[in-house]
Amino acid sequence: MAQVLNIHSALDMLGGDKDLLKELLTSFVTDKPFDRQKLIALEQQQDTEEAAKYVHLFKGAGRQLGAECLGESGQALEDVLRGKKPGVVPELTRQFVSDYELALAAVKDALEIL
Repeated sequence: MAQVLNIHSALDMLGGDKDLLKELLTSFVTDKPFDRQKLIALEQQQDTEEAAKYVHLFKGAGRQLGAECLGESGQALEDVLRGKKPGVVPELTRQFVSDYELALAAVKDALEIL
């Protein structure tokens, strides 16, 4: 079962480098905050490629940090936006946004501990 934030997995991917993990967690919080309204506006364009790229950015960042739920919901949404799979974009977007918010809270909590 996917976790909101799997720190152990993230550390494994980073070769156990806690300083690098802390840097990536901080970057996730501060560098480029996710904008739900921007995503929805991109999704409403005829060509949803930019929306897919936007989702891909946050999905990828989340996966690097062990944000497994965000990675899964992001992949599902991205696949639909790219036309690879059928799906209901508003429902997938709601799940992705929820997973992002949970991951962001978990990352903030993790930064207090590290």
